[in-house]
Amino acid sequence: MRKAVRRARRIYHRGVRPARRLLLGLRSRRLPGGLVLVRTPEGMRPARVREDACPLQAMRENLDLVCAVLERADVPYFCVRPLAGQPPAVGVPAVHRSRALAALAEAAGTASGDAGPLYVGTGPEKPARLLRRALPELRTATAVRVAGYFVSPSGTLVLGPEYGCDLEFWPSEGPNLLVAPRPNPTTRTLPADEPPVEGTEDLFNPLVSPARRGPRRYRTRREFTVRHVDDIDFPIDAVYTWVDGSDPAWRARRDAALAEAGRLTELAAGAARFTSRDELRYSLRSLHMCAPWIRHVWIVTDGQCPEWLDTDHPDVTVVDHKEIFTDPSVLPVFNSHAIETQLHHIDGLSEHFLYLNDDFFLGRPLPPSTFFEANGITRFFPSAVPVPFGSPETEESPVHAAGMNNRRLLEELTGRTLTLKMRHAPYALRRSLLAELEERYAAEFRATASHRFRDCTDISVVSSLAHYYAYLTGRAVPGTIEYTYVDLALHRARRKMRNMLALRQHDTFCLNDTAPTTPEQDALLHSFLEAYFPTRAPWER
Repeated sequence: MRKAVRRARRIYHRGVRPARRLLLGLRSRRLPGGLVLVRTPEGMRPARVREDACPLQAMRENLDLVCAVLERADVPYFCVRPLAGQPPAVGVPAVHRSRALAALAEAAGTASGDAGPLYVGTGPEKPARLLRRALPELRTATAVRVAGYFVSPSGTLVLGPEYGCDLEFWPSEGPNLLVAPRPNPTTRTLPADEPPVEGTEDLFNPLVSPARRGPRRYRTRREFTVRHVDDIDFPIDAVYTWVDGSDPAWRARRDAALAEAGRLTELAAGAARFTSRDELRYSLRSLHMCAPWIRHVWIVTDGQCPEWLDTDHPDVTVVDHKEIFTDPSVLPVFNSHAIETQLHHIDGLSEHFLYLNDDFFLGRPLPPSTFFEANGITRFFPSAVPVPFGSPETEESPVHAAGMNNRRLLEELTGRTLTLKMRHAPYALRRSLLAELEERYAAEFRATASHRFRDCTDISVVSSLAHYYAYLTGRAVPGTIEYTYVDLALHRARRKMRNMLALRQHDTFCLNDTAPTTPEQDALLHSFLEAYFPTRAPWER
């Protein structure tokens, strides 16, 4: 694994080329059957170019292919519930191992075959090998991973065996039992002669939830259709707050409010707080690619709408501030703390949801259990950065002042003192808990909601107070997440983004700025995001 990572670093540090140039390079290496040759940490591999390339698409196609080939070859099989973090799995009685592998090898025999080239791996320490060439080694394998490669037209997103399908060979134990060749979360044995049943896709694909499952059904065994105590089967939405600071009508409203408010600090009302570099488009793409289990996306704005967004798409809704503020007379507001006190008023919002700023991104596929327990408890991700002690009235940073105010409320309630900020990662929240907080701290909610710009008396509800309150009342637990933060204004941001694109090893990341950025830095950001998330979401025009 370390060798593969080092090789990936070397490949990438030769220079990150724009997606257009990468695509031209791929076109010069076209193969028969509509394939292109792509560079991977394991070497050059033939891949199918897909406009819709994403982890869910790759997992579905690999699983569907294995099932279809086995069915055509009349090889008995059943889908197996995989362990957490593992791709779909298909079980075959071990006595049919040779027939199953031969059928897959035949389907992938040529580049123009119905499957295209298929690769198999027998362990993380061994690179995937072409299935046909690996057949002699697989006579005693207990499980192999089968996968084709897919690539985006830009060439910057390659999907390989990590999104494949595991083929397991179940040996017999006596005349009536099949035994699992490796652990699964359901059962160690199955009756050998029990008839198959059908199961829904969410049972076998970790990127599909019951709230988002479609009509797909898979052959399985009755034991794998039961619901486990740790299954997350409730709907989960996503909420964004978004502003386009270049909109003349919005700027006029802000300037009028600034004139009325008088002198404010740069941290409270600086232009950088309202700059849009099209991050929302790519953050939404990251949801589509890495959390396709999200039921619905809500975008909260001040009478604005991204020009590229298809507002007729059933999975996305734009919500105006007027629709959620309990007291619309305080509008317009330009204070994220104020807007965040009202998010739970969104009509139709699910009980469980993720809140994201538009500079939050998911870096790789994540299951819902990253953010929620199956019993509804939320997870939060504390930062190593402390909330300073002192008086909020004299604190220059509105963020720190809000943290101090949160601290005071919780100290008065529980006698406990919060010391750490939260990471800039998606916030897992419960609508009912926010309503409970609003009822308990009605005066603080009203005051914060009325502040058009950030104020030293604000509370920060969804990014801090709700998580610590939930934890201290037994409704949240600390979680772990592979996270990184990039300050776009720093010179080292370029190198850091190169590593991120080459390795794709972070669960989430935040791309922010602590100072105004240059046009060159903005162009670098756009190139990075287009390379990392090249696949359009279905709600883009």
